[in-house]
Amino acid sequence: MVRLLLAIGVLSASLAITPDARAQTPVIDSANLAQNIQTAAQAIAAVEQLKSQLTQLQQTYQMFTNPTDIMSMATGMENQTIENPMPAANALSGLVGGQTSSSGAAQTFYNQNHVYSPTDGSAASAQLNGNATAISNIQGMAATNLSAIQQRLQELPNLESDLNAATSITQVDAINGRIAAESQFVQGQQAQATNLQVLATEQQASLQQQQQEQFNEDMTNGQAEMQQAAAADGAQQ
Repeated sequence: MVRLLLAIGVLSASLAITPDARAQTPVIDSANLAQNIQTAAQAIAAVEQLKSQLTQLQQTYQMFTNPTDIMSMATGMENQTIENPMPAANALSGLVGGQTSSSGAAQTFYNQNHVYSPTDGSAASAQLNGNATAISNIQGMAATNLSAIQQRLQELPNLESDLNAATSITQVDAINGRIAAESQFVQGQQAQATNLQVLATEQQASLQQQQQEQFNEDMTNGQAEMQQAAAADGAQQ
């Protein structure tokens, strides 16, 4: 009986100690660990996506904010003789009226057109010489204006190439702006050509008016001379 009680006591003691011993052994929760690893991977992927979005936003910002130097495009157009080939408005009177001597392209036309310059010093001769100069000046201005338009058209393909090579919205917008500016220049030159045509037409009308005035003056002077001659003859008789 004593032995039985002793065995029961030992067994009870063993059962009492076993839980403590098991509590000291590390226990790994595999399911929870896998969940934590998956959560960490998702967080890393989210961070990488945010970094990519940030890079794209920075690139977009640079596309919209980086200025483009439109003056560096089609540098052949950056020339005063192309942008505004016509003389100043206050100089047109002398050029169209023939008081300003021909030069440049106008001199070339004058040499082609010219046959003879009277030198007797009469008003009619001065008028004839002035008209010859006026015609060559008008031709010279028209030729210079046409040459400027042709040079501008030759440079336009360079802008087209820049547009094809553009890599950002800013560049595309800047090039389109430059093309629009060049279009305005061409329209301005076309308006100048139209005004020059008006001046040439009016100069032709002025030439006819001058010829009529000169004819009337000669007739008046001739009549006055005849009257004076008749009066002198009468006095002598």
